[in-house]
Amino acid sequence: METLTEKAVQSDAAEFPAALPVQTKKKRNGVQKSEDRQLLLLCLPALIKVFLFSYLPLIGLVMAFQFYIPRRGLFGSTWMGFANFDYLLKSSIASRLITNAIAINLLGIVFGTVFSLLLGLFLFEITNKLFLKISQTVIIFPYFVSWPLVGVLVSAFLGEDTGMLTSVLHSMFGVDVDFYAQPKYWWGIITIANVWKTAGLSAVVYYAILTGTDKSTYEAAAIDGAGRFKQMWYLSLPALKMMIILNIIMSSANILKVDFNMVYFVSNNAAALYPKTDVIETYMFRALRTEGDYSIGTATGLVQGVVGLVLTIITNKVCQKVSHESLY
Repeated sequence: METLTEKAVQSDAAEFPAALPVQTKKKRNGVQKSEDRQLLLLCLPALIKVFLFSYLPLIGLVMAFQFYIPRRGLFGSTWMGFANFDYLLKSSIASRLITNAIAINLLGIVFGTVFSLLLGLFLFEITNKLFLKISQTVIIFPYFVSWPLVGVLVSAFLGEDTGMLTSVLHSMFGVDVDFYAQPKYWWGIITIANVWKTAGLSAVVYYAILTGTDKSTYEAAAIDGAGRFKQMWYLSLPALKMMIILNIIMSSANILKVDFNMVYFVSNNAAALYPKTDVIETYMFRALRTEGDYSIGTATGLVQGVVGLVLTIITNKVCQKVSHESLY
């Protein structure tokens, strides 16, 4: 007569069969190796492109530690160690460049995220297909307008003599404002131009994510009495949480990097506006064009890249702790 213990052992053996034998890795035959070589050959142009334009230029970072003279080259210029970084960080212009870059980027992140989210949510609420297509076309169109043209449009609004906004202020309130001579307005002006140009594309991305959500959850919420705004808050926003976090992490990585074309053309490169519009990119452009100081320009770009890497890691860790969602 079998004991209870023996029955338990037999049932366990029946429920959990013996482990399968470990499969050994089979050798690839000649045909498979030939296919592998063909695939690698197809990847070769992309690998060469990445090497030439992404890795090979890293050699130029040596200029950040030299007093670079073009005729002497990288290996003939005088080695200066960290003198260029010391000069850059201790100069009075460094605080201005960093402050302007952080302010413009933070304003762009906050207002750009808010407006693109609102546009994406409202697009998701549109039921008329024709009106939806027209709305998508209208809001995404500014993204394809070049920054030089945006600069012309801004000049048409804010020009001292012929600007529409300045003319309205003069005719209605008797106020004459020379926007291109007063830096205090330009953080806001650049942010408005940036949001107007880029929010539509992000809104379409958010809308595309929402179209992939389960519609039955919205139907169940409506049956339970949830209105449209509650459905947005409790269903749509959680579905977009990962994309919002991804955008914040990627934007934080570029907190010191401002689009050169945006600042240069929107502000018309007016010297009077430098206290609020001068950023690292415009400073590097002037340093290379007028002074030919390659070492300072390279040191500035290297600092920018290192700070972006550190901020990416920190922001990713913070998002991981707060929302349990992260980039990696």
